[in-house]
Amino acid sequence: MKDLLFEYDMHLDFEPPVEEHRFTIKCIPQTDERQLINRLDVEVYPKEFLSTDKDSFGNYSIYGYTKGKHDRFFARVRGQARTGRAEYLPAKEEHLIGLFKYQTDYTRPGPAILEFAKQFEGVRTLMTPTLEFAVTMMHALYENFSYVKGVTDVRTTAEEAMALGKGVCQDYAHILLSLCRIHRIPCRYVVGMLIGEGLSHAWVEVCDGSRWYAIDPTNNLIVDDQHIKISSGRDYHDCIVSQGVFVGRTKQTQTVAVRVKEVMAQ
Repeated sequence: MKDLLFEYDMHLDFEPPVEEHRFTIKCIPQTDERQLINRLDVEVYPKEFLSTDKDSFGNYSIYGYTKGKHDRFFARVRGQARTGRAEYLPAKEEHLIGLFKYQTDYTRPGPAILEFAKQFEGVRTLMTPTLEFAVTMMHALYENFSYVKGVTDVRTTAEEAMALGKGVCQDYAHILLSLCRIHRIPCRYVVGMLIGEGLSHAWVEVCDGSRWYAIDPTNNLIVDDQHIKISSGRDYHDCIVSQGVFVGRTKQTQTVAVRVKEVMAQ
């Protein structure tokens, strides 16, 4: 287990200002069997009207509305998490697991993914644990896909990234989801934080029986205690950190900064 201090800052600048701004924010980790959030401070600006709830995937969400004009918007989340408390998450709502077997617009395979997937035909048997098979596909993806920034964006699909042969964590996650779903393995997209400084990170959870195991295809590892989970869903779209609508023609600029460091024992 590790005790991790985390900071998540998301800023939006509007030029010129906007008004009648309705928004949803998903950047707040919550306690589960794998992690304990034992300190949390959340600041949102503007915050004229705010409410909290969980979405249909169980992700903690803040819903807000600001009527007046404003040229900036931000959410700051700070806290401390104890990670690595368990090896898996229990699949509490077993009747919903089937939802995660099916491809989405982001993960639907095309020629590039189907060609790559041929190497796994016949590899899985009735006796092969789901986690073991998913890890086998993760290793192959890691060896054949390159981490390169700037060649993909949030709209890039798994098939488009696979055809390029390079991308970032979102692309690794979407491709692995696509490969798992070809074999009807329930799997979900995860957004969270990783030790270090930079942006948010994405990885995958696969369901083996009644247990969700987390694996990180970008780093080719089974998730242990260096990751803090924020949200999960079928793909990136279900986990978008900030969504909103407003009145006004404007140029908006978003910046995100994530910092996670281990609390060293005294």
